[in-house]
Amino acid sequence: MKNILKNAENAEKLLKLTSDTMILLDKDGVCVDIVVYNVDLWFLKEDELLGKNILQLLPPSTYRQVRPEFNKVLTRKEISTQNYELTIGNETYFFKCIMRPYEEDMVLCQYRDITERSQRKLELEKKNYELNEIQKAALIGRWRYDSCKRSFYYAGHTGIMCTEEGQEILLEDYMSYILPEDREMFGKWLVQNLQGAMEDSIDYRIHFQQQIYYIRLKTFSCEKHSGESTVLEGYIQNITDIQQRRNDINLLTHAINNSTEDIFAAHEDGTLVFANRRFRQHHNIGAADDISQLNIYEIDSYAKDEESWKSLIASIKKGEKHNNGILYNPLPLHPEVLAMEGNAYWVTSDEGEEILWGFGRDITQRIGHEQQIKRFSQILDKTIENLPAGIVVKDIRSGFKYLYRNRESYNRNVPMKEALGKDDFDFYTLDVAQEKRRQDREIAETGIEKHWITEEHDQNGKSIFLDKRKMRIDSKDFPPILLSIEWDITELELMKRELLVAKEKAETSDQLKSAFLANMSHEIRTPLNAIVGFSRIIAESTDAEERKSYYDIVEANNERLLQLINEILDLSKIEAGMVEFTITPVRLHPLCKEIHDALIFRCPAGVELVYEPSDENIVIEGDKNRIFQVVSNLIGNAFKFTTSGSISYGYRRKGNEIEFHVSDTGIGIEADKLDKVFERFVKVNNFAQGTGLGLSICKTIIERLGGNISVSSEAGKGTTFTFSLPLPDKKEDAKEKQTDASETEYNASADAEAASNHDDGDSSYDEEPQASQSEKTILMAEDTESNYILAKAILGKLYRLERAKDGMEAVTMFEELRPDLILMDMKMPNLGGLDATRIIRELSPEVPIIALTAYAYEHDKQAALDAGCNDFLTKPYTQEVLKEMIKKHLRE
Repeated sequence: MKNILKNAENAEKLLKLTSDTMILLDKDGVCVDIVVYNVDLWFLKEDELLGKNILQLLPPSTYRQVRPEFNKVLTRKEISTQNYELTIGNETYFFKCIMRPYEEDMVLCQYRDITERSQRKLELEKKNYELNEIQKAALIGRWRYDSCKRSFYYAGHTGIMCTEEGQEILLEDYMSYILPEDREMFGKWLVQNLQGAMEDSIDYRIHFQQQIYYIRLKTFSCEKHSGESTVLEGYIQNITDIQQRRNDINLLTHAINNSTEDIFAAHEDGTLVFANRRFRQHHNIGAADDISQLNIYEIDSYAKDEESWKSLIASIKKGEKHNNGILYNPLPLHPEVLAMEGNAYWVTSDEGEEILWGFGRDITQRIGHEQQIKRFSQILDKTIENLPAGIVVKDIRSGFKYLYRNRESYNRNVPMKEALGKDDFDFYTLDVAQEKRRQDREIAETGIEKHWITEEHDQNGKSIFLDKRKMRIDSKDFPPILLSIEWDITELELMKRELLVAKEKAETSDQLKSAFLANMSHEIRTPLNAIVGFSRIIAESTDAEERKSYYDIVEANNERLLQLINEILDLSKIEAGMVEFTITPVRLHPLCKEIHDALIFRCPAGVELVYEPSDENIVIEGDKNRIFQVVSNLIGNAFKFTTSGSISYGYRRKGNEIEFHVSDTGIGIEADKLDKVFERFVKVNNFAQGTGLGLSICKTIIERLGGNISVSSEAGKGTTFTFSLPLPDKKEDAKEKQTDASETEYNASADAEAASNHDDGDSSYDEEPQASQSEKTILMAEDTESNYILAKAILGKLYRLERAKDGMEAVTMFEELRPDLILMDMKMPNLGGLDATRIIRELSPEVPIIALTAYAYEHDKQAALDAGCNDFLTKPYTQEVLKEMIKKHLRE
């Protein structure tokens, strides 16, 4: 029995039941073969389409959508899934077309008619619009209250405070609008709803814009969130008009006149006293007619004549209500009224006169509804039987036998007639039936509803998730029953898990971006500090040699700033797909020599840059400029962390790939940081300059070129980066991709600059004569050479300036020099500026300390002041500001 679906003889039958229409097209769009399944459209016939160019048969608007996707599938061998609109004559159809590459130069199109689904979507949009208009007409809006934030959020169309655009207000501010006498009532209602009692609405008044308004709130949702937070949701309605008219007699008259019932009043002699609009319409009495001149049995009404009227009033005892029952075809002038249901009673007027009030209700619609209910009852039975949910009703007192069921589980459908009078032991294995019986007894005895989500398996062993609910239903009209409902929520549960994973990724990304912004603030302000400072000094200096040395420093920092911006833009453009790669034959030996010539002059002193040549005839298919960029970046990265030894690079053939390597004898990378080196904004060494994007850019480029990149390292011994690129397939000609020159233009020399951020500080300033020992002494803690040289140029002729290259050295030199003032950088190796400041403050509470840093956020300033700094100056700074700040604190 289990091999029915796998039996080859049943293949055609299964295809007809489940498959979409398949159309096989050649490269020109001509129909090579077609098989039509599950669709009956006059234009989709095998004899009409076979051998025809289907693309040319499409209307122009559809052709413009389909043709590009067809070309993409044909050329790139990709799968296309799109929805299209097809207008033929006066009819519009919607269909999904899944195009797949098939064998060589053919495309398999899978046609699926989605016309009905698209029309339902339009209908849903219309319903949403209608609902919004109803809310406007009824002055209704939505509100939400968060107990943790103690704030209301509201939006809608109440016409006061609440607008279509959402707004938020604190509870205490909202309470100020509520009239004082209504505040206590409102507060109690809110507390009850937070505790889960949501049955009652509340009406209260607010004073807003010099007017009093009546407001109604109703809660329809109460959710407990993490921690102590409870969120209420409900609707808000402006009922000012309703309240103000409540005491107006015109409201009563209006209601009576608009009643769907015939309402009249008459004296015992039949003279009319009152008749509402509905009565007048049914008896052809004009709105201006004086009813006091009319007699009820003379207007062709329920009382056909005087005798029938007297008989009627005689049957109605005074002080009692009389039900006349149902009168069929009571109005000769209105044959559309099939029946009326009426009642009457006597009312004594203020003058002591007895007046008969009569009420007649047109029940034509009710009769029609009763007929509809019978039809709907049958429809509902069929609907429940075919719902994608299992619904089971059991009789508790008769051993939990089935009273009703459409299906109970995802893998079995038992007809209702076969299930009636049976129980779980008739359909399930013993262990499953016993567990179900245990649950049923527990709920039947306690009356506590049970709701849970469980993971189970279908007949094929595939995991599915079910939302199950069981409850006892009690009634005075029938014995207690047990209702079970289960929904298949597999797709929802899987989506929920995917959202949780996406949420974790988003939170991680947010943390990385925060770290990136802080780092970028420091990295950008550091070169800006040198550029701004030395630019002013250059303008004031008359020494040509001194000006040239300053020019060199400004130029170096200009290049560093450009590198930072280029790295950010480069990664963004590559990941956004805005950059097309130019794939051409690349000879590796000349490329590696170009890299050597471009970077040799940047190699740090005491370090040798070694190119290790391999087969000089190797040619690969790739983007030369991007390969140049990757190798240059890896070598430039090695420059930062190698102070002695060598940096070697090269390539070699390895199977069907070319393996490149860049090795150094530098400080290496700790084992716990190796798996993070290619992540964006991550720097394994926080004191090295850069954005933390270089290696991420390299990884993105290599993967776009069809390769992969890895790293191996040992702390203290060196690091090796390895990446591989595929060799071209000899059986296929190299295919060149169309390249946008404006986005792929690449300057190799600029990438060489980006590969290295080596800081060649001019040490000549260390040999300048020191200021007189009798002058004030300033200790500057600064790890960046150019920043110290700038400060030396500004302050060297005014003060004795001493430098500490990190926080630890600053503490040591403070004890030796006992300076008059300290300029403290915040980000330094070995010991940061904040910790160094705290230590110095313990040694001397009096010495002025000025934080001099590229960190520019308010929390950075506060952290420096909390650590013990007297003032805070952000790089880049002007020499006037620096001098004035130093003078101020030395005077103090």
